Amino acid sequence: MSSLRDQLWKTAKAAFDEYGKMTAESVIAHRSPDCVHRMFPASTGVANRTNKEYSDFVMELKKTVPNLRLIIQDDFEPIVDETTRQVLAHLKSAGDSPYGPCETEYFMALKMNEDGTQIVEFVEFVDTAYTAEFIKKAGLKV
Repeated sequence: MSSLRDQLWKTAKAAFDEYGKMTAESVIAHRSPDCVHRMFPASTGVANRTNKEYSDFVMELKKTVPNLRLIIQDDFEPIVDETTRQVLAHLKSAGDSPYGPCETEYFMALKMNEDGTQIVEFVEFVDTAYTAEFIKKAGLKV
């Protein structure tokens, strides 16, 4: 692996791992100040979010699922593209809530800055059926 490729994966993995700390700072760790968080498919109806908007959302989610973490799945080898400075990975979330387990499935695509040390665009492609049902049960505002 080249050093840029290593750095891209290191940044992505660190961002996924830091999420599990569930603090306002950790969920946006490794993101550039102007990073955009996008959620797909578009049918989710979730607007693009700034770091602050995303962090605020996760702090609300934490009230329902305080131990949510992201787990990289080994059924899909992450794609690390040096040319476009992007990483694509299959993940699942795991956490406990008063409504039962929270176990959403994702593909996450992260676009990085030139040296691969900061995420400039964070894209979640989420399991909409599961997520919509969980949000409804939990009464969360997205």
